[in-house]
Amino acid sequence: MSEEKIGNVILDLTYYKGSDAYSDGESVEDRLLGIVRDGEDIGERLAAGDDWAELYHLSDIRKNILSWADADKKASVLEIGSGCGAVTGILCEKFGSVTAVDLSKKRSTINAYRNQAYDNLRIMVGNFEDVKFSEKYDVITLIGVFEYSIYYISSDDPFVDMLKKCRSLLKEGGRLYIAIENKYGMKYFAGAKEDHTGRAYDGIEGYHGVERVRTFSGYALNAMLKAAGFTGLEFRYPVPDYKLPMEIYSDLRLPAPGDITYRSPNYDRDRYDSFDEVKVTDQVCADGMFPDFANSFLITAYNGNEPESAGCIYAKFNTLRDKPYRVDTKMVAEEGKLYAVKTPACKEALPHIEEIVRNKDLAKDFYKTIKIADVTRRGDDLYFDFINGTSLYSECIDYSSADLEEIRKDINDKLDMLMDDISDSYECSFEATDKFKEVFGDIKLPEDLPGLKAANADMIFGNFIRTEDGLVCIDYEWFFDFPVPKDFIRYRVARCIFESYANISTKIKTRQEFAVFLGIDTLLVDAFDEMEDKFQAMVTGGGLGRDTLTKYGKKFERVEELLEDKNSEAARIAELERIVAEQQAHIDKMKRAIKNPIFGMKWALKKLFKKK
Repeated sequence: MSEEKIGNVILDLTYYKGSDAYSDGESVEDRLLGIVRDGEDIGERLAAGDDWAELYHLSDIRKNILSWADADKKASVLEIGSGCGAVTGILCEKFGSVTAVDLSKKRSTINAYRNQAYDNLRIMVGNFEDVKFSEKYDVITLIGVFEYSIYYISSDDPFVDMLKKCRSLLKEGGRLYIAIENKYGMKYFAGAKEDHTGRAYDGIEGYHGVERVRTFSGYALNAMLKAAGFTGLEFRYPVPDYKLPMEIYSDLRLPAPGDITYRSPNYDRDRYDSFDEVKVTDQVCADGMFPDFANSFLITAYNGNEPESAGCIYAKFNTLRDKPYRVDTKMVAEEGKLYAVKTPACKEALPHIEEIVRNKDLAKDFYKTIKIADVTRRGDDLYFDFINGTSLYSECIDYSSADLEEIRKDINDKLDMLMDDISDSYECSFEATDKFKEVFGDIKLPEDLPGLKAANADMIFGNFIRTEDGLVCIDYEWFFDFPVPKDFIRYRVARCIFESYANISTKIKTRQEFAVFLGIDTLLVDAFDEMEDKFQAMVTGGGLGRDTLTKYGKKFERVEELLEDKNSEAARIAELERIVAEQQAHIDKMKRAIKNPIFGMKWALKKLFKKK
C-alpha cells in the first residue's frame, strides 16, 4: 500500500525504502509518537518536563522561524526535511497547500498525528533525491536541513546541487527559506559545543574528521546561493538561534548594544564559556559586525523577481505566554514607511488585541506631557506608526558593567521623571478592588498606601521614545483599569532590570534586595514580588514561561571561574603540603633528639633563644 491516512493527512509511501535513514533514537521517537497520538496536552507536558528532545521537537517556539512571514492562501509549499512537524503546522496555517518530504517514516507519522486536523498537508516519505515531483512550488523550506545535504544529494558538490534542485522546483518569483547555524556563531567562540558533533570548536576548526554535516559562514552561503542561480538574497538573524527563536533581526534592523541581554542557552549539553558572551555581543553590535557572528541565519533566496517592499524587518515573539496573551510584535516596512505591528499569534489572543485598542483610550490622559502612540487596526493586526527618536533605554548607562551606585542613580532619575509625569487626577489611596484580586489575589498590603486609580503597568524604559517634541509611550499593552499601589509600577521596572543584567544579580543576591536598594519600602517588596509572580502566572498560564524554560538548561560554567577555583584549590593544597612538611620535619628532629641527647639539647636551646 503506497498511502496511509492519519486524520486529514495523507502519508505517501511511494518512495519509502522500508527503513529510516535518520533518527534521534528509537526510544525518543516512540515517546514523541505516543504523546501526539494520545492527544496529550503538549504545553502542560513541556511546562512540567525538562527533556530537550521533547522541547525541541514539540515546542511552539519552533514555529516562530516562519510565523512572521506574510500569509498567502493561494501559495503552494514544499517542506524538505519536515521531521516531526515542528514547522509544518505554521506552514499549513499560512499557505494553501503543503507537501512535506522526510527520510523517516516514524518522524512523518509523528508529523501526521500532530497536524492531522489540516486538510492541506501531504507527507512524502523518502529521500528528497528520489522523489519525482509533478509540480513547481511558490515556497520551499530547508529549516535545519541544508547542513545535511550530503544525506539527500549524491554528488561531488551536494550543497550547491541541493540548492540547484530546489531552484528547479521553484516557480518564477518563488522563494526558498533556509535556516541554519552560523559556523562562526558567537556562542561557538564562547565555548558552546557544535550542535551536530557535540564537540567544542568543531565547526570553527573546519570539521576535521567529520563527513556527514557542515555549517557555513554567511559569505559562503551567499556564494553558494549565487552559484546555484539565486539572485535576490535577504539575510535575517534568529536570536538566540533558529531552533528556538524569540526574536528575528535583519540587515535593515540589527541589534544595538544592550538589545541582547542574555547568553545563548544550552539545553542539549553542558557548556564551558571562555568569555562573557553578552559583553562581547555588545561590542560586536557596536562595531556593526553582528551579521558575521549571529548564531544562526534565516535566508530568503528569490528565484527571479524580488518583492518591492522589504516587509518584516524585525520580529519579537511572546510564545512563552499563555495563548490568550500571545501577541507578537513586528517591525514592517511598507512603501518606504515603517510600522510597529502587534499581531495575534493564535485565535485565542484576539480578545487581547481588543484590550490593547481599549487601552489607547484609557491611557490618553494618563500622563501630563508624555504622548501616547496612535494605533490603526487592520483586520486582526494593530499598526503603530514608527516613532523616530531614541529610546529612554538607550540613554541609560551601561548596566552590564557600571558601578551599583551609578546604576541606582540612573534608574531612579528616570523612574522619578516618568512617575512625576503621571497626571495628578490618577493619584488615590490604594484599595484592593475585586478586579485587583482577580489578577493579584488577596495580597496583604498596608492601609493608606499611595495608589493610582488606573495605571500603565509596563513603564520599562524601552517603551518610551524621546523625540523633538518630547517623550512618546509606544507600548501600553498592560494598562490596569483598577487601583494599584503606586510603587508597584516602580517595582516592576526594578525587577525587569535585575533579571536582565548578570552584572547586577552577581552583586545583589535577590530581586527583592535590588528593589530595596532602589529605595522601595522593604515592607512592601515581598508583597509586590508575590503580586508580580501572580501576574506572570496569569500571563504565562499554559505557556512554558521564561522561569520554566530555564530548567531545561544544562550545566553551565565559566572557564575563568574554574581556573580561579583551580588556582585557589592548588594554593590550598600547597599550603597543606607545607604544613605537613613542617610537621614531618619536627617529628624527624624529635626522633633524632631521642637518639642523640647532645643534638636534642642544642635543638632545645636554639628554639628557646629563637622565641626570645
